[in-house]
Amino acid sequence: MRCSRLNWIGLLPVLGLVAASAACAQAPDAGTQPRPGAFDISSCSKPAYPHGKLAAGHEGAVTMAFHIETNGAVSASRIVRSSGFTALDEAARSALGKCRFSPARTPDGQLAPAWVAVQYVWQEE
Repeated sequence: MRCSRLNWIGLLPVLGLVAASAACAQAPDAGTQPRPGAFDISSCSKPAYPHGKLAAGHEGAVTMAFHIETNGAVSASRIVRSSGFTALDEAARSALGKCRFSPARTPDGQLAPAWVAVQYVWQEE
């Protein structure tokens, strides 16, 4: 996956895998836990490489967590695993935090606030 000139569609499988993995890792009994929300890639712009970081050859994957409310809005975010470059981490968190998500649902179909993990890979083409 190339993210300096992001293959935006290529990000979808990673997002789904990370969200599913995070939900499984946190839910010993998946039948009683909320199902994670889905990322709406069309609702926001892809993160832009911070000035000077591309020229410096900075690359890496950042894993973030977004707290999604029942209306699909992001109410909080945090870096779970750094890319090794604070500027890249914050650029991804800021841009993707403006995206909309489909809210999580409880096993009986009720909307529920929940944390969703998202990974973004910065890589020079």
